[in-house]
This record gives sequence, C-alpha cells and structure tokens, in this order.
Amino acid sequence: MNSVRFVWGLFLALAVGFVLMAGVQGAAQAAEEENHCFTCHTNARKLIQITREIAEADKGKKAASAESEGEG
Repeated sequence: MNSVRFVWGLFLALAVGFVLMAGVQGAAQAAEEENHCFTCHTNARKLIQITREIAEADKGKKAASAESEGEG
C-alpha cells in the first residue's frame, strides 16, 4: 500500500512539474518575439532621424505661447 502511494505521489509530482515547465516555456517564447516598439525606440539612428524631422517640422513656429512668456 505504501509503495502505491509513493508511486502515485511521484506521478503527480512529475505531472505538476511538466505542467509548470510548459507554462515557463510559453512565457519564454513570448519574451523572445520581436517587440517593434522596443526596437524602434531603442535604435539611436531612428531616434536621431525622428528628432531631426520634428525639429524641421517645428521650424518657424513659436517656442512658447504668449501666456507662458513674462513674469509669474
């Protein structure tokens, strides 16, 4: 009887272990997929290019509104 309990306990422990490993594997695969936002926002060349385009588009515009100029 004790050996049957031991075998069932071992079987259940292995089954739970396999289920947990499958969940970890799915999370690891999701983390490995390419994140396009992260790729663009951490690419120095693209950030410099976008900053230059924004500066060119804002050329000739006032830097601050009339309400924000002056004291207090």
